[in-house]
Amino acid sequence: MDDRKVDVSVLCLSYNQERHIARCLDGFVNQQTDFRYEVLVHDDCSTDGTLQVIIDYERRYPNIFTVVTEEENQYSKNVNIYEDILLPIAEGQYIALCEGDDYWTDPHKLQKQYDFMENHSECSLVCHNTVVHDMSGARQDFLFNDWKQIHKLTEDEVYIDWKVHTTSYFFRKEVFHRPEYAKKYFDFADYVMLCIAKDRGEVYSLPEVMSFYNFNNPEGITVDNGTQLNKQIESTIERIEFLQDFDRATEHRHSEVIIKRMNYLMQKIPEINKQLEALEKRRQ
Repeated sequence: MDDRKVDVSVLCLSYNQERHIARCLDGFVNQQTDFRYEVLVHDDCSTDGTLQVIIDYERRYPNIFTVVTEEENQYSKNVNIYEDILLPIAEGQYIALCEGDDYWTDPHKLQKQYDFMENHSECSLVCHNTVVHDMSGARQDFLFNDWKQIHKLTEDEVYIDWKVHTTSYFFRKEVFHRPEYAKKYFDFADYVMLCIAKDRGEVYSLPEVMSFYNFNNPEGITVDNGTQLNKQIESTIERIEFLQDFDRATEHRHSEVIIKRMNYLMQKIPEINKQLEALEKRRQ
């Protein structure tokens, strides 16, 4: 039994990821640190064998894993799983994230980020580079960024670009808490967390490639093009609403770059509508 205090809490969300979850959990187990870390895995009422795999890891590594289960799916109820379920039981002063279909590739990831945080009090969030993998096979793997040195993200790189992935996020716990107005934004919570972290301190990225992000899962839910385009419009409008809320909440400290981002998003809506119109004409 490890009686040391927990310094880092890893939060993992899982749902119907039976084929991928073991690789994710192995990435946690393989971490080599001089501090104690815990892994809180939330299974959102999976209907496949995901939960059984997670429970097996908890049985084998009781000093690392704590499994949180549900009788009903919480995401569909708009429950803030991070803040409302996992964060209240997280013991660490730092928070790291990784969802169940992604994974970490470097056994020293947590140690490197922990050491950086301990030596940079101004840092609210430290990230690193990530491999992007298209599971459909439509494109080759690529990296999120090309930074070869430790890089401090600019406002443009945080609020406009997408240069760091959620699998690389390592927060100070007090920074990870989202204000109430921000908790309603579910579909792009990673972007919301990044924006808030930048407002509360500096965001850095380490040059090492230490995680793997999977997208375009062919086993995922398939929707027709019209439904997907309508969802894009809804998401774009919601992102604009968040930026307006964020601008007010931060007393317009980042207004110049936020306005630039909102203008870009507003230009996307008529473009998507044109695609919808063209799709309807083809269907007639």
